[in-house]
Amino acid sequence: MSGEKKARITITVDPDVVEYAEHLVSSGKALSVAAVFNDAIAAKRINDQRALALLRDRARRADPDRVARMMRHVNRQLTEQGFPAASGE
Repeated sequence: MSGEKKARITITVDPDVVEYAEHLVSSGKALSVAAVFNDAIAAKRINDQRALALLRDRARRADPDRVARMMRHVNRQLTEQGFPAASGE
């Protein structure tokens, strides 16, 4: 957790999710419902960052000729379906 001042937000969640968050608080597994949501989003952020790092690592090790062949194939399919060709990101 950061030492920064927390921001207040308003969210709408499914009743079963609220029930579970409240269960975690009442059973002593979380300090508050806000902490449950904060921890869940923090965990998702970490997971997303790891997934992006793995993707970038794989992209660095990719065979450029194979990627070019695959992109030509994808772009051919896109244009056949009336979509613009993908950029070379």
